[in-house]
Amino acid sequence: MLSAWLHQVSLGAIPGMSFINIFKSISNFQFPYSLEDKPVYESTLWQVLNGTRKSDSSPVTVFKANRSQQNEDLILNAIHKAKVLRIPGLCPVLETFDSDPQSTFIITERVKPFPWDDIRELQSNGESIQLGISQLLTTLKFLNEFVVGTISRESIFIDSKGQWLLFGMELCQKKSEISSRKFASDVQLYNKLMGLQTTTDDFQRIDSLQLSNLIIELIGSASKVPTDWQVPLQNLSRTRITFDAFMSRLESTNTWLSNPLISISQQLKELHIKDPQDKLAVMLQIQSIFFDARNVFHNMTPGFIEGLLLPELSNIIQWLISTQNSSASSIARLIPFLAIFLDLTIDKDFFPEASKTLIYECFALPDRQVRFLLLIYLPKVAKKLSSTELSGKIFPRFAQGLADSDPTLRLQTLKNIPIIVPHITERQLNNELLRHLAKTQVDQDVDIRTWTVIIITQIATLLSTSSGNRASILATAFTKSLKDPIIKPRLAALYGLKKTIDLFDVTTIANKILTVIAPELLDKDPLVRSKAKNLFEKYLNKLESEAKCIQESSKSVTQSEDINFDEYGKNEEKNDAELVKQFMSTVVISSFPDQSPSPNVTTVEPAPLDAWDTFDDDKNNEGNSDSTGVPFSTRSTPNSHGHTSYPSKVTVEESWNDDFDNDGFGNDDSTDAAWADGGIWEAEQESKPVPSIGKPVKPVKKVSILANTKTRTSILTPRSKSSQASAKSRASIKDRLKVNKSMEEEPVGDDGWDNTW
Repeated sequence: MLSAWLHQVSLGAIPGMSFINIFKSISNFQFPYSLEDKPVYESTLWQVLNGTRKSDSSPVTVFKANRSQQNEDLILNAIHKAKVLRIPGLCPVLETFDSDPQSTFIITERVKPFPWDDIRELQSNGESIQLGISQLLTTLKFLNEFVVGTISRESIFIDSKGQWLLFGMELCQKKSEISSRKFASDVQLYNKLMGLQTTTDDFQRIDSLQLSNLIIELIGSASKVPTDWQVPLQNLSRTRITFDAFMSRLESTNTWLSNPLISISQQLKELHIKDPQDKLAVMLQIQSIFFDARNVFHNMTPGFIEGLLLPELSNIIQWLISTQNSSASSIARLIPFLAIFLDLTIDKDFFPEASKTLIYECFALPDRQVRFLLLIYLPKVAKKLSSTELSGKIFPRFAQGLADSDPTLRLQTLKNIPIIVPHITERQLNNELLRHLAKTQVDQDVDIRTWTVIIITQIATLLSTSSGNRASILATAFTKSLKDPIIKPRLAALYGLKKTIDLFDVTTIANKILTVIAPELLDKDPLVRSKAKNLFEKYLNKLESEAKCIQESSKSVTQSEDINFDEYGKNEEKNDAELVKQFMSTVVISSFPDQSPSPNVTTVEPAPLDAWDTFDDDKNNEGNSDSTGVPFSTRSTPNSHGHTSYPSKVTVEESWNDDFDNDGFGNDDSTDAAWADGGIWEAEQESKPVPSIGKPVKPVKKVSILANTKTRTSILTPRSKSSQASAKSRASIKDRLKVNKSMEEEPVGDDGWDNTW
């Protein structure tokens, strides 16, 4: 019932209703592909657009038919053949939509028209053209029972792996079912619509003639056809031989047999069914061919390198990396494959994520040959990576080469620094990289030291300018190189100073740069002296220019008066004489103390002698001590009547020039009556016992720093005579250490250690 109704709709029995509208309304139909707006190719019959499948985002190519009553039969025949002919060499059809004349589509895997605009470049690689011709012949061999009739430049397409394909079976008919009159009419119509010249409409000759003309057009001209191909090609154009015979004769020619791409292409197509060892054998053959005839792999058909060869190279390299621990020869085999991969990759815009991962893994390998190979191709590989990828994935491994023990690898790494520096982070540049450069600047190899200075010069503008860091780094680096015993680093340093003159401020030039260049004016080498002189003048001119600016800006400032230093200070001689006189008046050679102690004088008592007196004098004598290091008491001594005096103002007085005998101190105090009258020190019988080291000692009461003491700090201040004593009135050091005025009001009790003394 529904089918009959749909049939009536399709025949137009129901006015105002089209099949596609009814179909959409019934099934809620939506076109399962998204299409680009701009077609990649367009002819009278077809519009070719790139698209993607909505379900899985797979790339496809959509052939949209420009159907009309005039070309209806041709379009429908092409769609029918697209459905039934599933042979290698034809554009692989995914599905067709032919119900609506306005929406007739043939969906194929992603293909693109043959690049006839680049045919001159492709013809420079004759082996690649011959490979494409062999692929067309293989396809036509499968169509041996059919007449194609549309073999022309418009019918050739290329898939993602660079294989040549045929599309457009508008005239294709089976030989057993063909009508010569109908076929001739269709040929005339097709050529008229496509704007082609009709060479023949004989179905028995048309394919042979079209193929021979196409081969000549692909090669360039009849004169460029290989010699051993010319006779078979002439026989084909005259229909003297069949396709099978023509192909058999070509396969036996030296041109065919010596073409390595034909055999490589066939083996690569079958590589997916081989085991790893067989794959390795095939790739070793490709390796041998590449190094014997490297040009064969350049100017290839688009897609062959990036879509077919590079993925297989990547797979075999990753397999060798995974087996390197179990096989010592894996790395040795990996290096040639990596060289081929890099050489072919840099010439292509194709650089997928898998290729990036391979580069990261190879940089992590601990093999110097692999690292050196990567450094050679790094300038071109870096263009295909983002700054994040270079700083995060490449630089940490790259920087290790600067510390490698092999000088060749260090030098090659050094030369590649300007390539990677614009892409690394500020921390990596101003911290990690500069540390490595500081080490290479003192390298044993002269070329490495020289290149270090050159590299620093090249990256100088990228260094951080915070806190004058850049100027300091450059000045230090150039200073070291100017002291190099070899002339090359010194010349490189002068070159660097010349190139970076605009990066230094005048203060840095005055304080650092000129003092760096000046010693080179006395260099033993005349070339260094000459360059240093010119450079010194440039920097000096920059300073003088700045000085002129300062002079102009400071005209309103009061100028300083000049000083005649030849007469400087002569008018002050009288003042100096008065100063000396005042100083000498304070120096007292010797004096005797008064018989009665001054009530406002604090006596100085020697500390008791024990085993700690000799330990760390500087620490023990901190605080209350005089210039000799002897601790002094801050408490008044008893007067002659036995009473203790507590003055309101306590002054510490002691003569700085007390006399000493030849032994340093007096040897006998019994002759001086001053010690018995309670002068500076108390008599021996009034001393208190020395406290035991086993009992706590009460702290000494010190004069507060807030007391109103009369401290004289100038050496010109007169000293009190009451504090002076002659050498003869001094007790010997042994007796004085026995005399100890107790610093406490209550005496400390005796113990067993006191009685032993």
